[in-house]
Amino acid sequence: MVMASRQDGPSLTASTRSTRVASAGSRRVERDGESPCEGDTLVTQGNELRPRIAALDDDLAAVASVTAILTQSGFDVVPYTEATQLERASRTAPFAAYVLDWYLGSTTAAGLIDALRRSPASAHSPIFLLSGNLAVGGVPTDEALARTIDRHRVQYRAKPYSGVKLAADLRLALGDRKA
Repeated sequence: MVMASRQDGPSLTASTRSTRVASAGSRRVERDGESPCEGDTLVTQGNELRPRIAALDDDLAAVASVTAILTQSGFDVVPYTEATQLERASRTAPFAAYVLDWYLGSTTAAGLIDALRRSPASAHSPIFLLSGNLAVGGVPTDEALARTIDRHRVQYRAKPYSGVKLAADLRLALGDRKA
């Protein structure tokens, strides 16, 4: 769900209505007729290089919102609704960064994060966790979430979180100091 904000653009929020999309899978929109090659974390669009970002949420509206905001902010975003599909895709074409929802149906993103950190291609890639209903004053209250953040150097953002700020956070994490 995207909410307008007067200060800094759209905000990412936890959806009050979760749409189950277990069978929707992932979707890749090819640009300029080319697929990313193994090891590529940047995609060329026109004359600009755009970092490839994976976005995962089991709520189709939420992942569409993140995808739209980050694409508009200059990233090449590949949306996923299933952790297993993202994990498989990251083995053949790793991403520059990952934006994940913590709760994925009846499970969490902990297993996916463990797998990403074990892979040499994504071991040091920035991972941002977005989630609602898990924080008091922006501090996670879920013990498993707190352990995952500490163990795997994951950045946590409580929903609602500004999409513009998320894009700036991603740029900084990827080394772009113009953010």
